[in-house]
Amino acid sequence: MLIIIDNQSSYIKTFKRNFLAEEDFDYIFFDHNQPIILSSKAKVHGIILSGGRGTPYEPLNLTADLVSLMNFDVPVLGICLGFEILAVAYRGRIKRMADPVNKKEKVRILDTADPIFDGLRTSEIYLKEKHTHYISELPPNFINLGESDSCKYEIARHADKPIYGFQGHPEVSGQDGIRIMRNFISICGL
Repeated sequence: MLIIIDNQSSYIKTFKRNFLAEEDFDYIFFDHNQPIILSSKAKVHGIILSGGRGTPYEPLNLTADLVSLMNFDVPVLGICLGFEILAVAYRGRIKRMADPVNKKEKVRILDTADPIFDGLRTSEIYLKEKHTHYISELPPNFINLGESDSCKYEIARHADKPIYGFQGHPEVSGQDGIRIMRNFISICGL
């Protein structure tokens, strides 16, 4: 089963309609402020922390995000706000951008051998970006996997665990983005 924590993202709802609904594995959505209640027999294989409004520092209730990080030792994909939550949870830092980003942006992949990029035929991809904050300091145990003109840390991964963060939104970024999402699902063993 894949757990998706919805941090008020319209993009994750689009991904659910256009992609997840056609897949042959179980998934469950939890709202960011909803308790995670699962049967003791439930087998969680991965977690997606969606984008959304706000920051990890604002009074946005991120209980489900943090509970999922603390209680499941499974692959995690943080998207936009989800990446910022990962960064703060692992002792990184975020900052407000001088100008918000709302466009498709070219992202340079720094390590094309990482399994999250399997099947991509290029070291540059375009990701839909919509954010007002960025990762200013990567957590100590994270590796930078991608950069753009607006963000030094567009894509990152934990050095020892299958935990990934994307500042952009692969879930709504065309075929390359869907390839990345499929790769994450494969990393989860689904």
